Amino acid sequence: MRAGLALILGLVLAVTPAFAQGKTKTAPADEAVAALEVCEAFASRDSGALDKAIEAGWDAYDEVSESPFVVQYGAAREMPGIGWADLYVLQEGYPGTEFGYCRIDVTEPKGKGAAAIEAIAGLDRYEGDVTTEGQGTYASLEGTGEGQTLLMTHWDETGFVLQLTKIAPKAAPSEQ
Repeated sequence: MRAGLALILGLVLAVTPAFAQGKTKTAPADEAVAALEVCEAFASRDSGALDKAIEAGWDAYDEVSESPFVVQYGAAREMPGIGWADLYVLQEGYPGTEFGYCRIDVTEPKGKGAAAIEAIAGLDRYEGDVTTEGQGTYASLEGTGEGQTLLMTHWDETGFVLQLTKIAPKAAPSEQ
């Protein structure tokens, strides 16, 4: 009986630290999708995109723009399971159109990224082509929602890139 209690107590004590720590690692596929969501907020010209990026762990900041019709942001962070990432955002406003562009570059990705590209391509909000050539996986996708959303992403021996462009009609000014 004592041996059985000792075994149960030993198992509980061994498992408790794992539960207390919670999930400490995220898969590269989850990190890639989370990074895409940050880019989607910026490319959609979401006014809270900078705060969302900071909350997601990015060292994000606004950059000096050359025009009142242009807004630029930058950010960087270590993406667990992927590598050091740099993010660049360009938002442009035209009389009837809004343009949003977001690019993430990881020049020395860790591991294999086919699952990350497939996870992005598998999102319901995108459709398109995925191909594998040599050691790389490449996707050319379009958004399925309103406006024109274009997404190119790849993971190969030279890097992991996520490049999102969104072109949409400018929202009508609200009446005051």
